[in-house]
Amino acid sequence: MTKAPDASGSTRRVARPIGWIGLLVAAVALLTVASLDTGGIESDAERIQRLNESFACPVCSGESVADSNAAVSATIRQRIAEEVTNGSSDVEIRDQLVAAYGVSVLLNPPADGFAALIWILPVVVAIFAAMGAAIVFSRAGPRSRQPTEEDRELVERARRLVDAPEAGPGS
Repeated sequence: MTKAPDASGSTRRVARPIGWIGLLVAAVALLTVASLDTGGIESDAERIQRLNESFACPVCSGESVADSNAAVSATIRQRIAEEVTNGSSDVEIRDQLVAAYGVSVLLNPPADGFAALIWILPVVVAIFAAMGAAIVFSRAGPRSRQPTEEDRELVERARRLVDAPEAGPGS
């Protein structure tokens, strides 16, 4: 049995794709703004501190160069300060440190090539999880179901039993 769509049902079918498109556009806009925000002009001292916090100590476990007291971290901090004073860009400083200490010196993985999956995959998983949850919850909602002929017969029998006079011992 097929039901003809009513006015609210057809509007609802159109609203769902528009809602998903709106959600996708909002997510892309937020990610774009978050990735392009530079926070204004920073001083050399602020830049040095930011760079120190973005590199890992090669001999410490999970510590940044800024937090580590190891001798190698002190050397890296000094090198970063010299490079900033000499006018080197962040990319040049990063490339020099990666060449000297390896990729493990980066606290944040690079956002290119295969490593870009580390940044993109959680967002994609979150979007698909939200879509899956929305689909599950929309299907789990209340549904109006037309009674079958068996349902009608069952209700009719129940009514007859209720309405029938009780047969007692004195009848």
